[in-house]
Amino acid sequence: MTTSGSATDGEVGDQGPQSSTRRSHRVTISDLARRLHISKASVSYALNGRAGVSEETRQRVLALAEELGFHPNSAAVALSASRTRTIGIVIARDPALISTEAFYMRTLVGIEQYLNEVDSSLLLRLTGEHGEDLDVLRRWSRQGRVDGFILFDEHDDDPRIPLLKELGVPCVVVSSNAPDDTVGRLISSPEETVGLLLDHLVELGHRNVAHISGPFTFVHEQLRVQILQEQAARRGVAVRHIEGSYRYDDGAELTRQLLADPDPPTAIVLGNDLMAVAALRVAMDLGTAVPAEVSILAWDDSPLCELARPGITAVDQKTMERGRAAADLLLRIVTGDSEIHEEAPSGELRARDSSGPAPS
Repeated sequence: MTTSGSATDGEVGDQGPQSSTRRSHRVTISDLARRLHISKASVSYALNGRAGVSEETRQRVLALAEELGFHPNSAAVALSASRTRTIGIVIARDPALISTEAFYMRTLVGIEQYLNEVDSSLLLRLTGEHGEDLDVLRRWSRQGRVDGFILFDEHDDDPRIPLLKELGVPCVVVSSNAPDDTVGRLISSPEETVGLLLDHLVELGHRNVAHISGPFTFVHEQLRVQILQEQAARRGVAVRHIEGSYRYDDGAELTRQLLADPDPPTAIVLGNDLMAVAALRVAMDLGTAVPAEVSILAWDDSPLCELARPGITAVDQKTMERGRAAADLLLRIVTGDSEIHEEAPSGELRARDSSGPAPS
């Protein structure tokens, strides 16, 4: 929900001929942030008199706003001051899995760090996987407990997005695609991650690869599979896909099946760090040398991958940085920013000892 002319979406005031020499088009917080080399959220906090920026930064923002003729709408500023300064996250996943999966832990840490810096709060709820999350979203929205929500694990015909649009509550979807649905999205690039993994494997001579994914109900997993298949074909790599669940036991069992196959893969890419650790353990139990006989890689890096022996090659998805970026984007949307999509920080391949040349 945006508010025209808010403290984060102002415009040049009507000041006669002098204003036309300053700037003839509408001034936004993006203009201020770009000139000052600070985040758009910091500009918003400075303009609204909120905690989260130093006094020096506040004065710099106010001075530039005056120079460019930026004048916030007073009603919008009052509305901003009355907000809860709280964002909500409702995760419909098994709490036992959440507690062991580094993606969520590191993402939440990044969000909390950012919110602490800008004097805001997080309201978190873990629910069952049978629609209980919708009840929480609806209740918190109607009670006015949060300013907006960050959503994870988007799936086909996701009911959360139309529900929040109906309720008029802003949200940011941590996403791998950018449909034209007018909701906030922090967009990561599956093409980039796929390219990092495949280029690494091709350089090592691998042509027979297995991919154990997370549930295909998630949009990001569907895109991973599609793009992995397309890019692998262009590189002359054969990839077989197996649907997993992100759970340790599932990663172990599916890896056991692959290694027992008459034509086992020379490399296995797993959908998260937990399944990758399970795959490494199974290979060791079966006496399959890693990486001499099979290379093991993970989509998401974590301390588990770094501390494993051998260390597991993985893509550092910059999950803490993405958590910060998602919170920043949501707060900017809440305060009226019209720019609702943002690119997530780029990932980096962390090559470790679990990947090596393909066996001849």
